[in-house]
Amino acid sequence: MSKLARDHRNSDVIKIQIARKELNLPDDEYRAILVAQGGVDSSKNLTHEGRQRVLTYLQKQGWKPKASTKPKRPSRPTPKADALPLVKRIRAQLISLDRLPDTYADGIAKQMFGDEAPQFFEWCPIRDLERISQALTYQQKRTGAATK
Repeated sequence: MSKLARDHRNSDVIKIQIARKELNLPDDEYRAILVAQGGVDSSKNLTHEGRQRVLTYLQKQGWKPKASTKPKRPSRPTPKADALPLVKRIRAQLISLDRLPDTYADGIAKQMFGDEAPQFFEWCPIRDLERISQALTYQQKRTGAATK
């Protein structure tokens, strides 16, 4: 089973357990639902289709899943108009270097400018963006990556 499939399975099983607790289902009634909807007596043994049937059934019984309270991943900031061409160039260089993430450029900024470096490379002044681009150009030449 792949990691993604395992994560989905675990997420579904947790949802089933939360619904069971919120609906105050006694154990024998819960097991009867699992047998009727999925053909097994344990939520861990349910197939994907069985988990979906059980979740649908529990929602029809009145359980409402709550939205996640986990904070969303922060999005990248929008650079200023005068810095936009350099930011696009840096992102193109990162792509040519085996699709490195933007956080790689953040790390370069942190290493080059120390504590003065902003959290995101997009917030750097133009002269610092040029230096980040130069460092990436050097790395492109060293690794033999495409430079155009």
